[in-house]
Amino acid sequence: MSFVVDMAASGDAGLRALRGLSRDELLLVAAGGLSGMIFGANALALPLYLRSLGLNSFEVGLLVGGYVLVGTIAGLFISALADAYGRKNFFLLGRAVSAASFLLLFLGVPPAALLIFGLGGGSLQALIAEKSRSIDRNMSLMSSISTGLAVLGASVPWLVGLRDTMLVNMAVVLVTLALVTPVREGYRGTGRVTLRLRSIGNIARLSTDAMIGLGAGLILPLMSLWFSLRFGVVARQLSPVYMVADATLALAVLGAPRLAKAIGRVKAIVVTHAVGIALLIALPFACSYLEASAIFVLRNAAMNMANPLFSSLVVTIIPEEERARGSSLINLIDGLPRSMGPWVTGYIFSTGDLTLPFFITASLYTAATAAFYLLFKDVR
Repeated sequence: MSFVVDMAASGDAGLRALRGLSRDELLLVAAGGLSGMIFGANALALPLYLRSLGLNSFEVGLLVGGYVLVGTIAGLFISALADAYGRKNFFLLGRAVSAASFLLLFLGVPPAALLIFGLGGGSLQALIAEKSRSIDRNMSLMSSISTGLAVLGASVPWLVGLRDTMLVNMAVVLVTLALVTPVREGYRGTGRVTLRLRSIGNIARLSTDAMIGLGAGLILPLMSLWFSLRFGVVARQLSPVYMVADATLALAVLGAPRLAKAIGRVKAIVVTHAVGIALLIALPFACSYLEASAIFVLRNAAMNMANPLFSSLVVTIIPEEERARGSSLINLIDGLPRSMGPWVTGYIFSTGDLTLPFFITASLYTAATAAFYLLFKDVR
């Protein structure tokens, strides 16, 4: 009963937070939240769709890792332009590229997967930071909406099939573009294009995220493929599991600010990661599809519920005129190793080993979490 009450309280808190947003805050949070629908659909559908186009496990891993690599590298350079001339137009450009890429995927062009990230860099995070009166609240609210809509996204492959999921993704991207178009950006830019950052010292301390990125890249983008190889399930069977995982995370995220207030932002990140790592180690030992699904749902909630707290930390330690570049550099630190993970795991899966990537990921997560705590334990 107490669990139900807590979840209801979290939902009420989310509604109160929405009512307190300005117009621009609401539009930006909604646009960021809608990305969850795309993530929910892609996490399940993209590896299986690429496989249906005739690619083997290794080739699927190359493309899934490749879109992270291309998106993060291109995003860093685009963010330099955004900090110089304003963020909004570059976000819109990135969404247009992403929409075109999903259309090409629908038409059966596998390399188009490399550009589904778009080229917006850290522009949306910088816009949200500019407009936010409470960055922790807005980041948590956006994350909760995102994970909530990921439930809907995870149902799309079940409802329309793998190929038509690409069209749905394109439509959602165009909606996010339309939402950001009316936002009035106050930041006018420095007028100078540069990749130099005065806040590089703080960003360097966040380099532990590279280990998180590599670990996540090893297993998470190919989880649907793992379920398929291990238990012989198809997309229609996996959709409910991904929907439950995303719904659980959406509720858990709303509790992140409360946890941070109770024990501190950094400790909240560390504690939730520790629980997630323990569940990750247990996952490959699951004896049945049902047991693996339950562990997957709980691990997803524990490991990711503090993500908005990390996002808040990033934008609060980076000056306004460097936020697009700083956020993009953090994405690059995470994305470069993350992009390599699917290549490695795709190869390991092709040899028939479905266990090793879990242990490598757990080791990397543990090292990264310990290093993060040591570097940021005194940050409030």
